[in-house]
Amino acid sequence: MIHINFVEFEKFKKLIFDNSGIEIKKEKIFLLEARLQKRLKECKLENFSDYYRLVISDEQELQLMINRITTNETSFFRENRHFDFLKKNIFPNVRTSIRIWSAAASIGLEAYTIAMLAEEFLPSSIKKYEILATDINNEVLNQARKGVYNIKYAERIPENYLKKYCLKGIGNMNGQFTIVNKLKQNILFQKINLINSISPNIGDFDLIFLRNVLIYFDIPTKKKVVENVLERLKPGGYFFVGHSESLFNITDDLVQIAPTIYKK
Repeated sequence: MIHINFVEFEKFKKLIFDNSGIEIKKEKIFLLEARLQKRLKECKLENFSDYYRLVISDEQELQLMINRITTNETSFFRENRHFDFLKKNIFPNVRTSIRIWSAAASIGLEAYTIAMLAEEFLPSSIKKYEILATDINNEVLNQARKGVYNIKYAERIPENYLKKYCLKGIGNMNGQFTIVNKLKQNILFQKINLINSISPNIGDFDLIFLRNVLIYFDIPTKKKVVENVLERLKPGGYFFVGHSESLFNITDDLVQIAPTIYKK
């Protein structure tokens, strides 16, 4: 096993922060070492200093490194209270159309969960909804676009939704399932780095989900990310953060209407 020393760790810590906003605390040194270990071996490098030199000289390798760092836990119907709020308070009251942004989409499970609920609970007169699903990690976005998952991810999907919106794999796809095209056609997957200014070309949104990502940022970066994202939230729009997250002292532009649910 190749070990990282403190000087190397500090270099990677700054590089990761500058390019993703993610703060790697010193107690996470072994996690960083473990996540990059395989890549060092693939590149046939003997130490982290050599890998650092490679990363700062190769933009593609920098993206690969960020991909390794930003792979985190996710599931369908995670933190279900938010989805209950959609079902009861938002979707039945939509009168024209609705645009939703899953801002830290990972492999797409949040976006597909929202799409299932939109199909079920939007009024029948609403023919179209749009979901933008974004992430800094292009590898997870590629998986999200395909919509193919290990069967273990199906355990939290209600059985009637599994039958309507998922296809079980057979043959060489055994042990996997795929999301039906009816959901995929309403979702656009796009790479966006939330610490940078966000192009107005993505449009404005009625709902924004920014869940379980703020925990990785320091306070100034949290403020910057929330400010960037809120520019794209319509007046009267809803903003969701993870259940372990809070916007206290982060922004004054929202009113909390329920735990981890805010309104502009």
